[in-house]
Amino acid sequence: MTLQRRLIIAVLLAAPLAWLLTIAGTYWRAAHEINELYDTDMLRLAEQTLAVAALLPPGASIPGPLQAPHPPNSGDASGKDLSVAIWRDAGAPLVLDAEALQFPRDQSQEGFVDSTVNGVPWRIYYLASDDKTTRVAVGQRVGEREDLMVAYIASQIAPWLIGLPVLIAMLILSVRRALRPVRMLSQALENRRPDDGTPLSESAAPAELKILVQAMNDLLARVASLIEQERRLTTDAAHELRTPLAALRAQWEVAQRAQDATLRADAQRSVGAGLDRLDRLVAQLLTLARLDSNGPSGFDDAVNWSLVAEQAVGDCLWIANRRDIEIDIEWPDGKENALPTAGSNNALAIMLKNLLDNAVRYGPRHTRVRLTLGARAILIDDAGAGIAPEVLPRLGDRFVRAAGNEESGSGLGVSIARRIAHNHGLMVRYDMRGAAADFPAGLRVSILRRESTQST
Repeated sequence: MTLQRRLIIAVLLAAPLAWLLTIAGTYWRAAHEINELYDTDMLRLAEQTLAVAALLPPGASIPGPLQAPHPPNSGDASGKDLSVAIWRDAGAPLVLDAEALQFPRDQSQEGFVDSTVNGVPWRIYYLASDDKTTRVAVGQRVGEREDLMVAYIASQIAPWLIGLPVLIAMLILSVRRALRPVRMLSQALENRRPDDGTPLSESAAPAELKILVQAMNDLLARVASLIEQERRLTTDAAHELRTPLAALRAQWEVAQRAQDATLRADAQRSVGAGLDRLDRLVAQLLTLARLDSNGPSGFDDAVNWSLVAEQAVGDCLWIANRRDIEIDIEWPDGKENALPTAGSNNALAIMLKNLLDNAVRYGPRHTRVRLTLGARAILIDDAGAGIAPEVLPRLGDRFVRAAGNEESGSGLGVSIARRIAHNHGLMVRYDMRGAAADFPAGLRVSILRRESTQST
């Protein structure tokens, strides 16, 4: 069910309910005011009647109800709705109308009493003199009050019945008008291309929707960025895979056509090396795609850098042995103080392995690579000639490699490392480092927190 339909249904239910509650409240208030008015009149009439009765001689009597003719101009008065009775001691009542003869003569009654006279509900007010010898009763037919209340409510219901549909129609139009920005927003999103990261306009959106529009703009920017990343990854991967595949095809044809055993063996080794490179490239592409889809994550477990370093160094030993490079590990602040952070040991081991692998693979043979795990940063130093200044800022871009490397590579290792670091609130920074007393000049890789700007 749409939001507009829900609001319209709520209006259709709420408006009649409020209308009924208003009628009930008006009826209750009108009944209170009418009863107050009539009760006051009856009380005053009883007091005046008692005062007049005190002026009558003790033996005065009225033979029967008065039948005095009324003048023609009597208005809408009804003589049967209000009656008065006077009692003196135990004598016959002095009454002015026939209905008063039926009033109950109960000496215990005082004040207002609801009674039934000839099957008709009456409200009677009893008042006695100080010596209790004279009592008066003023009665009014209850139906008179009810008729007045019904007439008053009926006069109010008529305009309400006419105004209620108009009110509901105006509320429905207001709901539709209020939801117009939502419909415009949905139409703008419906007609948008998936890779269109253009922000939605916030100027036409009401204040309540601006937060939603801002969140949608952020989402559109992330989606467009992810689509662009996927497109770039697909394009670069296709380009990078074409080269080893072409080389494999060429070497495979040489191995098939070669008559010389030595030439065939060389071609087979080249095919094996090409397959290894292709396998490494595909594995790194899959790792990078998985990291891009996961994004930054929250972690609860503290990182065991000792285990991470052991795993990363172990994965790099084969290339270090082949290139006769020694890997040193230093813990200047103690293992328990190494860059305290929470995260995934396996993911950080991949990050550290890729950075160490680059230092070992592209550093000079017969040298050292030093891994320093400190409380403020993790450093990887090599003794290489470094990287050209124009290439240094681009390290970490996919498929970017420095020229002149004798070792093969895909240019994805640093991208993977930087993505893992980003997911853990870390950053990877490259700097050229001067010579020290215990280590020659070369390239330094620093792993530190993103908010940290200190020099390492």
